[in-house]
Amino acid sequence: MSMLVLMRHGQASFGASRYDALSELGQAQARATGQWMRAQGVQPTSIVHGPRQRQADTASLLVAESGFDSRVEQHPLLDEFAEGEEIFATAQSFLGRSMLMDGSETARPRHDVLRDYDATCRAWAQGQVVIEDRLSLDDFRSQLRDWLAVQTAAEQPPGRHMLVVTSAGSIAALVCEVMGLPNSSWYSLLRVIRNASLTEVLYSKGQCSLLSFNGVNHLPASLTTSM
Repeated sequence: MSMLVLMRHGQASFGASRYDALSELGQAQARATGQWMRAQGVQPTSIVHGPRQRQADTASLLVAESGFDSRVEQHPLLDEFAEGEEIFATAQSFLGRSMLMDGSETARPRHDVLRDYDATCRAWAQGQVVIEDRLSLDDFRSQLRDWLAVQTAAEQPPGRHMLVVTSAGSIAALVCEVMGLPNSSWYSLLRVIRNASLTEVLYSKGQCSLLSFNGVNHLPASLTTSM
């Protein structure tokens, strides 16, 4: 029996000019996860992260705190379905409202902007809106399905323990694949996946089972966030 541990990156800089950067809280979440894994005696056989800076930095901080000597690799198929700035731009066009949260005249309350952000993600999942130069949900799932098939293939040696640092959309899509869920389930999973959470997938001989989802018991309450 082998295991994939899917970790969402630490909190990114939501609403800032550049989303793809860990906030100070996100850095603390990554460090705390590494400290917890070290205390638990966890030792992955490999660590993989997606191509985004927040994913790479989460993996780097975690490794520094855990003392892992595992190989760390980047994999492009573990990218998120879209970047925050792309979703903001799509939301503004789709809904016809400003997505600014700074001190400008067109600024709006954070909870209103977050609601529109979520509505745009849901509309994309339902095929009601296109995010420019990005895949549809069907194609996004397809590339992750191919990645998962390679990692869990029957010819893979047993006893592997891979830590995968990626984003909420990718984790939601992978859980849909493992559980055989339709696209309509993707958004429901996406919206609850918390920063630095851990989702465990057991596999053997090409068969996968979900062991746990969205766990944050390794984090103190002060470091538990969803956005």
